[in-house]
Amino acid sequence: MEKLNCKEHIKYQFKYCPYCGEKDSFIFDDNKIFKCSKCNRSYFVNPATACGNIIETPAGLIFVSRKFEPKKGFLGVPGGFCEPYESVEESAKRECFEETGLKLENINFLTSNTNEYIYDGIMYLTLDIFFYAKLDYVPEVKANDDALEVLFIKREDINFDKFAFESAKKAIKFYIDNF
Repeated sequence: MEKLNCKEHIKYQFKYCPYCGEKDSFIFDDNKIFKCSKCNRSYFVNPATACGNIIETPAGLIFVSRKFEPKKGFLGVPGGFCEPYESVEESAKRECFEETGLKLENINFLTSNTNEYIYDGIMYLTLDIFFYAKLDYVPEVKANDDALEVLFIKREDINFDKFAFESAKKAIKFYIDNF
């Protein structure tokens, strides 16, 4: 993924060293390391982990319409950020249940993609890990949590221009091309 050069980038958010308190002392290596020029401490900016579920049913793939910014009203897959001390598989199942009411038992790793998630003026770099599940029934679902609406969309009817995030769009295309 091409690096974004914008005011939301994390390198513009840190002003003070948390160890020595020096203002504007950070030297950023343009990738992930901040180093304080006064105390020589290093701080690392690693991607946040997020997950998504591509769920196929006889009625189509399950998508959610986003309830909140960023990208309110755009399409996504049931998923979200991983909680501390939670495996990505646990996160994927929890997020799916929170957004749709669907309890997934068996999920399979599909792919991973990088993403830029801009929230409240700060750009978070994420590593989005996608799982898939094929159901032989149409589950009862209900929009909850971060989902405005739950939709079943047939493969041939997917409008990729309506997706909130490139990482999910790539994962869905990968799924369709391979399954």
